Amino acid sequence: MKKNKDYFDLASISTIIILAIFSLIRFPYLPQYIDDYYHLSTAYWFSKIGGWSGWNFWDYAPWGRPQVYPPLYHFLLVFLKKVSLSWLNAVRFAESVIPVFFFFFIWKVLRSFNSSLFSFIFLLTLSSFFSFFSSLSANIPATLALIFGFLSWLFLMKKKPLSASIFLTFSFYTHAGIPWIFIVSLLFLLFIKEEWSLSLRIIALTFLGSFPLLFHQLRYLHFIRFEILREIYFTHLSIFVIISALVSLFFIKRDRRTFLFLGFLFGSLIIFFKYPYRLFSAQGIIGFIFFSSLLLERIFIIIEKKKKIIFISLIFLYFFFFHSTLDYEVTQFKFNFLNSTYINYLRGKPFVLFEFRSLFWPQYYYPIVRAIQSHTKECEIISSNLNLTAQIFSALAERPTSRSILGEVRPKKADYFRFAKIIVWMKSEKLPFFMLKKFNWKKIYENEIAYVFINPAIFYCVNFPKAKISFWIIAFIFFLLIFLLIRDNRDNIKIFKN
Repeated sequence: MKKNKDYFDLASISTIIILAIFSLIRFPYLPQYIDDYYHLSTAYWFSKIGGWSGWNFWDYAPWGRPQVYPPLYHFLLVFLKKVSLSWLNAVRFAESVIPVFFFFFIWKVLRSFNSSLFSFIFLLTLSSFFSFFSSLSANIPATLALIFGFLSWLFLMKKKPLSASIFLTFSFYTHAGIPWIFIVSLLFLLFIKEEWSLSLRIIALTFLGSFPLLFHQLRYLHFIRFEILREIYFTHLSIFVIISALVSLFFIKRDRRTFLFLGFLFGSLIIFFKYPYRLFSAQGIIGFIFFSSLLLERIFIIIEKKKKIIFISLIFLYFFFFHSTLDYEVTQFKFNFLNSTYINYLRGKPFVLFEFRSLFWPQYYYPIVRAIQSHTKECEIISSNLNLTAQIFSALAERPTSRSILGEVRPKKADYFRFAKIIVWMKSEKLPFFMLKKFNWKKIYENEIAYVFINPAIFYCVNFPKAKISFWIIAFIFFLLIFLLIRDNRDNIKIFKN
């Protein structure tokens, strides 16, 4: 048994090392996804005002919009900037390193209350699902929130409600949706009488710690709008995982592990019901993989000893080389026979997935950024004919913008060009020449992708109000929570001891 344990743990560690190589070699091609530019802009805004504020004048300037996005990731970017990384490299560092941390922590947490076999199968299945692998760096706040959520499970198993609630509170301050999945998983433990008290204490302490942010979000609820995101038009389905997970549900046991997993699955269904991509292709697939791995572990245990090595070899070969998917894009389904993370890297095709491609084109962007910076002050507003490019050049040029992505939170009114000193007009849309006369725009630069105009009549500057909560107070709260964690675990400071 000791030999098997060492074998599967060694295989898991080797897998994590491979995943670390996959993630770190992408550093020069990052940032990966459009949300990164929003996070960069928000971090820059916090840096300018010296802390956190509930209203952000940097996006949708000059009116701004409520800052309801949880701020912990933005604080991390500010910290990385303070330790001498550039803003761009801060994002690259986060996108390269945090996915590696995710695989390590989720494996260690699951390993603390599962067999080495289950933990290895889970890690192999999850990491080989290429769509999920790509989502880790595409949405770093969600990945961080998952790490914190699973660490709360670790302390749940150790029966330490304070530590579990601190990590779950960190999750709330990192992402708006992910922590609720873990709350649902704790609610499912109420089906086990012995777990009532512990689960309710963790939930109560978590809501106590998260109350300031939740109250702030509820205060500006009327600014939040329902939007159909482009994600609804594409989904990648792991046929094997979904079918095996559904089969596994017929063999569930009434124990703490199963109810945690079941709660995570149902929590994902609740949170991501309008986002099929995130449910079946990103964060939500974790719940399905829990049960798929349980089924494979069960089969391994009951088959004959001579067949075990054949069984585990077939599982490894399938997930490492194949992990076939059924891909839905716009209106068409396509069967993708070879779509494992590992085989895509081995074949030199890690960018076959659209969401995995970088939107960073320095040969086109930097000349535009230089044109913006040389014709504007730091407080003057820029704009674009596209929300995406307005956000990109706002982040790269470090200038406020009159429009932004994450349109679910918008001000009551917005005028995209009235207060804009610089307008970047992407050539993907036809330029309405009547606007040149109406606003008296003058062209100052042009390249293959865009025109850059200046409005010489505009002299409007965005104000930089003092932060409501300074970085000194934020740092004090953070170190206080770390102190409480250490104090709560002084009897076992090595939190990952098996």
